[in-house]
Amino acid sequence: MTRRALVTGGNSGIGAAICRRLAADGWTVAVAGRSRERAEAIAQELDGIAVVGDAADAAHDPVADAVRELGGLECVILNAGVIADADLAHTTDDDWHRLLEVNVLAVHRHARAAHAALAATGGSLLMTSSDAGVWGETSIAGYSITKRMVLALMRCLAAEWGPDGIRVNAICPGDTAPGMVTTTSGRREPGTTDGWLPPPLGATVRAQDVAGAAAFLASEDATRITGVGLLIDAGMRASSTGWQTAPEVRR
Repeated sequence: MTRRALVTGGNSGIGAAICRRLAADGWTVAVAGRSRERAEAIAQELDGIAVVGDAADAAHDPVADAVRELGGLECVILNAGVIADADLAHTTDDDWHRLLEVNVLAVHRHARAAHAALAATGGSLLMTSSDAGVWGETSIAGYSITKRMVLALMRCLAAEWGPDGIRVNAICPGDTAPGMVTTTSGRREPGTTDGWLPPPLGATVRAQDVAGAAAFLASEDATRITGVGLLIDAGMRASSTGWQTAPEVRR
């Protein structure tokens, strides 16, 4: 059976891990991202296709590109995102514009574009939120707020599109290695783990752990699951003491 998936933000970190896991499970994958070099390299590795463009560009339609090249889609994973390393007092208007454009507006725009293709195949839509979207995280407050908005968007679409046969879910990774690199003001060094503390399971979540959860939600094993935000955080949010602020910055 042909299974075709589009993964935005698929050329690094969690997105690249999702692309690799889906390909290993037999999916044909469209790898979408801003970097032509990285997207094409991963697409070639996986015998998939590359879709190049900036999620923040309203004229960029990765869904249409993927449907044109693959002939349809059974799954769309909207993973592209940016982070702002700032509390609310230091989150600028420019930060907000970039966060909202990429993390919220582009997610809705690409979801809306995917409706017809997914309704035609009884497919699924998956969004990448964050554990910071479940609990407020003050050091990355603007990001935290936009990821909460992603969860609300996911639940609204799950209710709205369920009658069309489309499942809509979200994954909510905790601290995940390699760390997120795209920020509102540029890119971090890959692998940034400043301030991370061991979660209850004692080991940081890996990108392949998140990819496994995404692959499950995209699979036939999850055909009765919709409207769910799945935490993959090694227990960080299991209790009020599962994750704590590092001692040097406690108030």
